[in-house]
Amino acid sequence: MNEPIIELDGISVRRTRNLLLDGISLDVSRNEFVGLIGPNGAGKTTLLNVIAGFERFEGVLRLFGQRVTEKRSRTSRLRVGYVPQLFPIDPAFPINALEAVLSGAAGRLGLFRSPGREEKEKAMALMEMMRVDRLADRPLGPLSGGERQKVSLARAILQQPDLLLMDEPTAGLDIAVQKEVLNLIDDIHRQESLTIVFVTHDFTMIPSAMKRAVLLDRGAKVFDGDVGIALSGDSLSRLFRYPLETFEHNGRRFVSYG
Repeated sequence: MNEPIIELDGISVRRTRNLLLDGISLDVSRNEFVGLIGPNGAGKTTLLNVIAGFERFEGVLRLFGQRVTEKRSRTSRLRVGYVPQLFPIDPAFPINALEAVLSGAAGRLGLFRSPGREEKEKAMALMEMMRVDRLADRPLGPLSGGERQKVSLARAILQQPDLLLMDEPTAGLDIAVQKEVLNLIDDIHRQESLTIVFVTHDFTMIPSAMKRAVLLDRGAKVFDGDVGIALSGDSLSRLFRYPLETFEHNGRRFVSYG
């Protein structure tokens, strides 16, 4: 097993009177692909935000062997890439797709340096990999949800992170586009040797590279292990408090409701 690059020890998050995370302990090793899975309100995004530095917390968090708080150094932030859920963009927002991808290099280059030829070539190569290179000069706002999410992936990879956090990256996309994005995420994990933590509540659409799943329920960790066991009918029935059975066909997981 490789050395852990994420170490959580007794992580809790309280907001007013609500306990959003309750003593979560978890290690993620280098190059692992780990899913955080659970129903809405389970604490998945809150836990991801703790790791990303967006959320205050109690407990101990170490990234890359160093203890951190929500206040991160520039160097620490640059090592963590983040792909959020799809969100609407004003069609009049004055940025094109290539500029959006190039924004991923801003942290490395510094505030007063513009991307040069090398960065633009890297950005175009990533857009070609995502099959959105033809959209480089198109405004970002009018692009489809799937196109914008591929641009977001390219932006995150151009940052050159060691750790990539993804929060429901296929939510709101058509099934065919979801599958295409998941295949791209598998390719990224293989080609870039990234450590990935992937949040989802849709257990029917899971990247094939995800081998480990952490199930969360009401802010607590209830399972941590093999993704096949995590997504079995028995595990999901307990998690969602409803009788479920799962089966696979042509590489896709289907659910039967009892």
